[in-house]
Amino acid sequence: MTNSTNKLNPASRAMIAGAIIGGTASAASQWKSHQQGELETNQMVTKVTTDALKTGLASGAATYVADKMAGRPVLSMLTVLSTGAVGLYLMDQYAEKKKHG
Repeated sequence: MTNSTNKLNPASRAMIAGAIIGGTASAASQWKSHQQGELETNQMVTKVTTDALKTGLASGAATYVADKMAGRPVLSMLTVLSTGAVGLYLMDQYAEKKKHG
């Protein structure tokens, strides 16, 4: 017997997936600095947690908005494209910071 009320909605699933992916990417990008002793464990954990929360919230919010716009393909497409653009912008900012920092 299944209880359908225990199923996660798409926004919740996207939030969880975004947090996992964002946290993993953050940990991977900081691992070398941590191994070289440039970054303390507590600093790394704080940064990974913050990044995971940010990406989780962004993923969940984008999916929620896109879901609410179902049936309106132009708005859904614009939501997905704008979310992707923000992601690319943040990746560029990170790469630029890493290059100069």
